[in-house]
Amino acid sequence: MEFPNNKKEHGSNQNIIPDIKILLIDDDEDDFILIRDLLADIERVHFTINWVSNSDETIKVLTNDDHDICFLDYRLSGYNGLEILEKINISSIRMPIIFLTGHGDYNLDTMAMKAGVDDYISKDEINPALLERSIRYSIERKKSRIALEKSYAEMEQKVINRTAELAEANKRIKESSEKIEHFAFSISHDLKNPAIGIFGLTRRLFDEYSDLFDNRGKNICTQILHASEQIVFLLENINLYIKAKEMPVRYEILSLSEICRIIREEFEVHFNLRGIEWSAPNAAPQIKADRLSILRAMRNLVDNALKYGGDNLTRISVSYRESGEFHIISIRDNGVGLMDEDSQKIFGLFFRGKNLNKIDGTGMGLAIVKEITERHGGKVWVESVNGSGMTVSMSFSKLL
Repeated sequence: MEFPNNKKEHGSNQNIIPDIKILLIDDDEDDFILIRDLLADIERVHFTINWVSNSDETIKVLTNDDHDICFLDYRLSGYNGLEILEKINISSIRMPIIFLTGHGDYNLDTMAMKAGVDDYISKDEINPALLERSIRYSIERKKSRIALEKSYAEMEQKVINRTAELAEANKRIKESSEKIEHFAFSISHDLKNPAIGIFGLTRRLFDEYSDLFDNRGKNICTQILHASEQIVFLLENINLYIKAKEMPVRYEILSLSEICRIIREEFEVHFNLRGIEWSAPNAAPQIKADRLSILRAMRNLVDNALKYGGDNLTRISVSYRESGEFHIISIRDNGVGLMDEDSQKIFGLFFRGKNLNKIDGTGMGLAIVKEITERHGGKVWVESVNGSGMTVSMSFSKLL
């Protein structure tokens, strides 16, 4: 039943706020009259009251949600107010709910607030000022909550949309990367055989007919041999780089001392010919890593030191240390080092330093090292002073 409150006129009605529709759920007519009269004493606001005294109709009118605010009495015939709240999804009801009780009860107040009501009023303390404050507070609080929920939902949807966009972009990038890698692998494979053929034919031409060539002809054959060697070497490094990115990592427990021994034996002839001192830890710990990858990374770093260390290179050393969750392996030489401007670019694909252009190389060795360390949850970095040697350090995660 709807009842306009019998509001008294208090001068001009120009400042009266538009109607506030109140749903009162209470089976006591005296309480209805009390609430109606108290509302009539509130100035500048006009109320329309819809009184529901039948508990069977309560859930229906609550879920219709076509009022501005609801007063819900605790004691109802058939159910109490808390039981009503349990039967409905209060989070789906947009109007605020104020709980009414016959007397103050802290535990009941706490249970009502936990159930999702917006305020709690004891009937034995009620007055127009308290009623007006509770209505105003509850409506504003509900508006703020709805606005916050809307903002959160919009933000969540934006995050979902953005995540989907990024996932799609990453998918396209991955597909594009895979196509490029497949193309590079195919090209390097297809070019390798012709390059080897050119080398072989030129070598045969030089060996069998060099006595017919003048010096210029011999120089041209030598240049062809060198160029074809470089092509094959470059193609092999491209394949190694692709494998470093794509081949599955097979983790196993490795002895770092054993890895260093293998590297020393591989380069022993070069060390002896150039009088280079090699040093490595005698009692290095075991690490968990991919055996072929670790060997390739250390082989590339030692080869890099030999190739670019200069004529005055006399020492290459390996050291190990731990830092938190990482193993750190460093390879240091006392060669010519790097120019400062090159130290930030050295791990890029095909990078060649300004002071290295006259030395044969592909500019891929350190890029392969970078890829290997990243696939092991670590990174690679360089410390160098031009003319005073270089230290390259690799970190490998212990958590693999």
